[in-house]
Amino acid sequence: MKTLAEYKEEIHSCSKCGLCQSVCPLYQITGNDCTVSRGQFIMLKGLIKGDLKMSPKINRYLDLCLKCGACSKFCPSGINVVDIITSAKAEYFKTSRLEKFISFVQKTFIFGLGVKLAGVFSKKVKSKKFDKKVIYFGGCSGKLKGNKAVINILNSCGIEVITPDFECCGIPFYVRGDKESYTSYKKSFEKIVQKYEVKEIVTTCASCEKTLKGYNIGGLEVRSIFEYLRKKELKPVLKQKLKVTFHKPCNIDNFEDIEWILKNTQNLEYIEMENFDKCCGLNGVTKISEYKIMSEIFKAKHKDILKSGAKIVLTSCLGCEAALRLFSFGKYRVMDFAEFLNKYAKPD
Repeated sequence: MKTLAEYKEEIHSCSKCGLCQSVCPLYQITGNDCTVSRGQFIMLKGLIKGDLKMSPKINRYLDLCLKCGACSKFCPSGINVVDIITSAKAEYFKTSRLEKFISFVQKTFIFGLGVKLAGVFSKKVKSKKFDKKVIYFGGCSGKLKGNKAVINILNSCGIEVITPDFECCGIPFYVRGDKESYTSYKKSFEKIVQKYEVKEIVTTCASCEKTLKGYNIGGLEVRSIFEYLRKKELKPVLKQKLKVTFHKPCNIDNFEDIEWILKNTQNLEYIEMENFDKCCGLNGVTKISEYKIMSEIFKAKHKDILKSGAKIVLTSCLGCEAALRLFSFGKYRVMDFAEFLNKYAKPD
């Protein structure tokens, strides 16, 4: 993670065109320029020059950012806004006792003890043997759900799955600016994969996939499980006719693989909901003090899902799955796509 000062030139390259306003979920709700990258870059430039000092008020706007990356994808200058905002968060994290306490609670009780206790009830199975081998990075999702779905799917592709006991990928701490915790998870990952000759890592979670790729570890290939299904041109057949819609996680960069499977699965009616690729608001779930703002994002997503008419919402990110389920109000079922295929597809 680079320091804020090291992003000086990228921040300066922002032309203040305002195109980010048209895609930022928060700006569309608040109309406040401080919630969008253009306004935040003005504040960050002031911090770098020394005209401003980091404060709880500035951190509030940095923290409001959903880290969805919509502004980066739309930015004519191609600025990586999420990494810049995260580096600024890291500056605040250094001196904030509250931020450190929240990070401690997350690491110890939520992604530590909580995930481990929940994992006691998850189903873990052994993979069949094949010449082709991959390592499954389950992270929090693997501990909570077990590895059955992943192993069944990849075994059907003629791939053996190695399942080490990985920890979290570290993305919740990265976006909070907790460099130390993020680095510790990265080192834990490297230590584990060094034990194996296999250098191909597979995951089912878009956020984990993006984070692992961001580690930039030479010789390792990180892939989504759905790449294998499409490459093998396997066309699942569901046991019954089902209508589904799909929420595209912000961190996914290979949706074409998922879309191919959705359109080529027999007995599956795929309905593309409006704004299917718009942020679910996950980063706002924990912001109780900002609930009035964040609830508008949740309501909009809920409305789009209902309009699709589907009773099952699929996604491929543990965080998105949790957020969508929390605000489903019993109107539809939210499922991980790999878990869905394992449950409803006929075995080969």
